[in-house]
Amino acid sequence: MSVVRELNHVAIRVACMEESLRLYKDLLGGKIIRDAKSPDGKSHFVYIQLAEGVIELIKGTPGADNLGFQHIAFLTAKDKDINSATDAVRSRGYQITVEPKPAASGNGYLAFFKDIGGTTFEFIQRDEDIRIPGLENESILEFDHISILVDDESINDTRELITGPLGMKERRIFEKPGTTMEYYRLGPDTIELLYGKGRPCPTQPIDHIAFRLPCVKEMHRYLVENGIAATEPKESSLGGFFITSATGPDGEIIEFVDRSSLDEFGLFV
Repeated sequence: MSVVRELNHVAIRVACMEESLRLYKDLLGGKIIRDAKSPDGKSHFVYIQLAEGVIELIKGTPGADNLGFQHIAFLTAKDKDINSATDAVRSRGYQITVEPKPAASGNGYLAFFKDIGGTTFEFIQRDEDIRIPGLENESILEFDHISILVDDESINDTRELITGPLGMKERRIFEKPGTTMEYYRLGPDTIELLYGKGRPCPTQPIDHIAFRLPCVKEMHRYLVENGIAATEPKESSLGGFFITSATGPDGEIIEFVDRSSLDEFGLFV
């Protein structure tokens, strides 16, 4: 049974908030929907919405070894408090890394846990809805997915987690030689499980975030002109669309694709 109502955000710990805001707000057209600091002023969190997906930027320390992707966060269901949601995954054997406690921002409660593949998830209990429904972006059609790398040991465990307590439903599955891509949806948000049989356990399970847009080549040109490193556009091995990957300020990988939506891709050929 699901204990959540929404995939709320993916978090990135950043060395320089201004540099990250330049990329996600100024260049990619994201909208700041929340800018908060802890009561003691030591922690700074900025939530940016791009299309209907949300990224949380967490102020880190320049040069630290914990920069980049941090966790994937879910809001608890209206009929579940933070303790019952946490107990639901605890009873399934998941490692609780932060017991339920008040959020540093002073708004609501949170807890953290890990699956056996090492992906960190957050539960948040709060009544406030900060996401803007139907928010449009001039260059991004859709926050396409958040990608998690899974190996032989973790694939079944992670799948059971996201389709069980996290309430996600299968959206699409694609297979190509050596790789399976499974997509699961909750509302407007999608998680990709990226699996290759026999591949070693990843040190950073959250591999990338992906945006769907009209033209990858135009986005590549725009990013490079503005000093953002990006791979040369290439046709996807699935065929019919192009893909490029950019590297964010803290090493996070941002993928851009110009295919149709996951619901439609490949259905009308």
